[in-house]
Amino acid sequence: MRRYKKNLAALGELAGIGVDADMPELANDDVTLAQAGLSVRFDFDRKGWIGLDDGEASGGQQVMKSLLLLVALLRDEDQPGGFVFIDEPFAHLDVFNIEKVGRFLRATDAQYILTTPITHNLNVFEPSDLVLATSKRRGGNPWAEAVAVLKRKREDNKAA
Repeated sequence: MRRYKKNLAALGELAGIGVDADMPELANDDVTLAQAGLSVRFDFDRKGWIGLDDGEASGGQQVMKSLLLLVALLRDEDQPGGFVFIDEPFAHLDVFNIEKVGRFLRATDAQYILTTPITHNLNVFEPSDLVLATSKRRGGNPWAEAVAVLKRKREDNKAA
């Protein structure tokens, strides 16, 4: 739990979000363990602390809360990254929040498989180095179209 709290704080700093977590009271009895819970508060843009289930959080803030909690589980002391599947992290976000979430994902040094529906907003592909585009089987065809593979050429990765 101490490592998780430390990871949350580090990721919050990386994302520019204040994060504070209370350590649960743990004891060797069923009642204490049943009542133990995660208490985490977030401070977005220095507007005040909100909890995990606060209805005041915007869609982008809800996504960032979820990503902070998830990625903090992946990190360990030796390797800051991890690997996770995330289903449509950009759903229902505006352009500003799509960019913010994308920057955060790239900055964590974790590896992700992100799913997204077809979209005209190319910002959803910014954190991706590799895109696999799939399609459904059409008409009377026995198979779907072949998977299209797109690999991003990065300045720091000339061989891509």
